[in-house]
Amino acid sequence: MKGSFSWLVSELNRPKDASILAFTRIAFGILMAFDIPQERGMNHADIKYGEDSGLICKFPLFHNLHPLSQDWMTFLYTVLFLSAIGIAVGFMYRLNCALFTSIYWYFFFLDKTTWNNHSYLYGLLAFLFLITDAHRYASIDGLLRKSLQNTHVPHWNYILFRFQIFLVYFYAGLKKTDLDWLSGYSMGRLSRHWVFDPMRLFMSETMMDLVVVHIGGFLLDISAGFLLFFDKTRWIGFIFCSSFHLMNSQMFNIGMFPYAMLATMFIFCHSDSFKLFVGKLPCGFNILSLSPAKQNNNCIYEKTAKLSWKHYAAAVLTILYITEQLVLPYSHSITKGYNGWTEGPYGYSWDMMVHSFQNQHIKISYKDKEGKEGFIKPGAFLKSRRSRWSAHPDMTIQYARCLKHQLVKMGIENPSIYFDVWKSLNSRFQQRMYNPNVDLANYKWSPFAHSNFTLPVLSQLSNWRQKLKELKKLHRNETQNIVFVADFPGMHLENFVQEDFGNTTISVLRGKVLVEVDSASNVSLSVGETLKVPPGVFHKVHTISNTTSCYFYVYMNSTDVSLNDKLNSYAKEQSVTPVPDPLQKSTAVNEDPVIVELYQQQEAKKVGQLESKHHPFTQRAARFMHKKFITFRRSFLLSYYSCRNLMFGIPDTEQLATEREYLDIVLTMSNSSRPIEHSQDQRNEKREL
Repeated sequence: MKGSFSWLVSELNRPKDASILAFTRIAFGILMAFDIPQERGMNHADIKYGEDSGLICKFPLFHNLHPLSQDWMTFLYTVLFLSAIGIAVGFMYRLNCALFTSIYWYFFFLDKTTWNNHSYLYGLLAFLFLITDAHRYASIDGLLRKSLQNTHVPHWNYILFRFQIFLVYFYAGLKKTDLDWLSGYSMGRLSRHWVFDPMRLFMSETMMDLVVVHIGGFLLDISAGFLLFFDKTRWIGFIFCSSFHLMNSQMFNIGMFPYAMLATMFIFCHSDSFKLFVGKLPCGFNILSLSPAKQNNNCIYEKTAKLSWKHYAAAVLTILYITEQLVLPYSHSITKGYNGWTEGPYGYSWDMMVHSFQNQHIKISYKDKEGKEGFIKPGAFLKSRRSRWSAHPDMTIQYARCLKHQLVKMGIENPSIYFDVWKSLNSRFQQRMYNPNVDLANYKWSPFAHSNFTLPVLSQLSNWRQKLKELKKLHRNETQNIVFVADFPGMHLENFVQEDFGNTTISVLRGKVLVEVDSASNVSLSVGETLKVPPGVFHKVHTISNTTSCYFYVYMNSTDVSLNDKLNSYAKEQSVTPVPDPLQKSTAVNEDPVIVELYQQQEAKKVGQLESKHHPFTQRAARFMHKKFITFRRSFLLSYYSCRNLMFGIPDTEQLATEREYLDIVLTMSNSSRPIEHSQDQRNEKREL
């Protein structure tokens, strides 16, 4: 046994050329330098960590972890950015890796609502760079210290990186063995994106969603690691992975992740590949050393060489890291308190996009110590409109406790907080996620105990999804919509139908319900029966059967229908008698100004779309670069202000107001530089009208 372990230690410490590891380091540092002002949030640090941050509910991993002041948080962003540059150029490598890793994980642990798989991967890669010797080639440290320049690195340096990237693909493939994914219910309508246009010649959108997106995504993830690992199949892996990540970069707003995966896939190449590539460049001989790597005392060159404690420590560290990464994505049977409809917080499980939620309804109520009931607007005391917190029991508990704290500050003694959250998981029925009768503010939550207030997914109704698709096709159109609901026996849904929805009906698909409009009007409905729901009042739908009830609403906005009819009539009139300038407001007395305004917006939208289609690539690229420039400009301004405030003190109120106004102008410039922002604003204005 001792001999086998010694052999393993020797193999892990065999010498390898450091060039391809150095390429990965350079690419990672550059991509992180682009990522920090954007996806990490440096450009809006003043908004996230401003003066009112004490009034905002937060979702840290550890309860006692809190953000610093705005100036200090912005300063940490500055250090994070500079350390990324230091990693890329290999200057003071170990120090910059330590700074980047510690600050990055601090930001990561501060807010669980921003967790995703690629932000977790960045933190892991930063840690791997910290413990490996990626600065032994193409680094400033190597120029300053000749003993580092162009020297070998132990084999375990490559093993850790290759294992991590292999695991990202392979575990993502394993997670996609979920029946919802293989059946095509996880990501609907993705085939409508323009990247799938070449496939429309021989495939329908439904077929693309199932075969290309779901089955193709599963096959690529489960096989990509193997294709990249072997020399003979690596070129196939490069083709598939490059196509996959380039398509993702266009379809999803996921920052630098596609490009990070493109860069890291070269880690599977031979260790001297980057050196050979540089040697083929016209100026390659003048930039980097192309000679064979020199010896490194940390490597084992002979099988009979004596092993030191450093060799054993490196082997143990490698084994521990690999074991931890193999176990953590499947450790949810231990951390039961984080499990809701999905296992654990989204981020470290590699279940990329396997689960999609559709939010329908969130009601938050409270009761004071005397039993008096009140209601809280969903999203109160939150800066982000995203409702990811509502899909995870641990964050729901944190939000409930924060709301209780805010109510106590308002003078409400010992309040109880109740959540009624309705969601649909992967195109199932809308159903409640938490028991609305459990006080979550005073619930004794533990990370190692199951959250009993979480209601189970009604998976026994999964086979209804095809039927729901057929009903949607039957009832849904431009003026009519449909919502499918499932509820547990003994519970009820309280709903309000607005005055505009005067033609709303409820139909039962399964079980039996009692519709209560008021105390004197109760109607019992069985399977196949339909009831028109009166508008302008609350009604309750009680599940009175012993089994889960299933029903659906069909509703139509009469105001919207009337508005569309008038708009279509006005458009026909204009087509017969064209207005010389469609963007010029009409002065006709008998014309509805709202209809005229909507028509002008539609015409402007058509003009904008037509112009955007004919914009040359150079103009679109210039607009894209301008937006990035504004983002970086605002980030650097915040960095300058924070460093000045920390070094010389905060200036007077008038100067702060002037600086704040200027930052707001820069932020507006960033938002207005989107290529289709004009048409999006028009769409929002139409909805408001």
